[in-house]
Amino acid sequence: MRAAAVTLLLISGSVIADEAPNELEDIVLGCQRRDFDKAFVVRDQNPLLSGFGLPTTMPAIAPYGLSGRLDLYWGTTAVMQQRNDEALLVDAETREARLTLQGSFMDTGLSWQLQLPYRYTGGGNLDSFIDSWHDTFGLPDGARSALPRDQIAIAYTRAGTRQVNINSSASGLGDIQAAVGYELPTAATLTAWLTVKLPTGDADKLTGSGGTDVSLLLAGQRSLSDRWSVFGQAAATYLGEGDLLPDRQRSVVWSGMAGVAVQAWRGLSLKAQVDAHTAAYDSDLDFFSDAVVLTVGGDYRFDSGWRLDLGVSEDLAVEHSPDVVFVINVRQDW
Repeated sequence: MRAAAVTLLLISGSVIADEAPNELEDIVLGCQRRDFDKAFVVRDQNPLLSGFGLPTTMPAIAPYGLSGRLDLYWGTTAVMQQRNDEALLVDAETREARLTLQGSFMDTGLSWQLQLPYRYTGGGNLDSFIDSWHDTFGLPDGARSALPRDQIAIAYTRAGTRQVNINSSASGLGDIQAAVGYELPTAATLTAWLTVKLPTGDADKLTGSGGTDVSLLLAGQRSLSDRWSVFGQAAATYLGEGDLLPDRQRSVVWSGMAGVAVQAWRGLSLKAQVDAHTAAYDSDLDFFSDAVVLTVGGDYRFDSGWRLDLGVSEDLAVEHSPDVVFVINVRQDW
């Protein structure tokens, strides 16, 4: 009796699949795609690079339907560097809220994405927490011990000339970014993206660069088992001439990301990823050089379709990027 029931169910399933293969395929594919985006959505929060169009982490698979995401980044930087005829001071706290909408063009393999950031650069209230953290774990303070708490000072001098001098907080809408992607017909999950960043922000407020930037990138992901996944991204970005240190700006920046995720319990995943990019400025200072950033944390997928990511980013290449950045991503699929 039980065998007959199972056989009947299998036959019924085959008939249904024959009658409506597209509907079943859409349902299965939709479920896979809603669960496929593993990586943290991050980028270098260096306040002197924030206006450039270095790409955030992009989806490895074309989105199915419409989704919205809010990314929050809260970082702190304390750097004092001097080499040859250059001197740099960066003592600032940054906060960025980035709203992202993305969707697909039906069954074409094409997808789209729009990003709208809002940035704040100024003093803050993380310094005391970071000092206590360093004291607790015996970590070096670097330049923090020589700088006042919760103040802003960004200054760059070259050959005796002050080229950047910011000593007051500023905020505003940043440069918007539009992207179109195409999922490649390969065995691995791989999507090519073209992104364009438009100069809607203000370089004087460190919310934009003043130039139009274009990126080409490949984003990929692969499941190693039911629980383990690896993911990565490689990109080349052309930087249009900007308003911040234009005589030192480079025209091309290369960037990459690699990470791993494991499903720890039900909707909970733990993950770690490393992001890196080449220098955007011609300079001997570390803060303007290549950067390597580690982000660790996890995400939780709720039954309602919401997803919450929590992470912390640290500069593996010390003083090449902000000391620490707290990452919160909230996403909903429709």
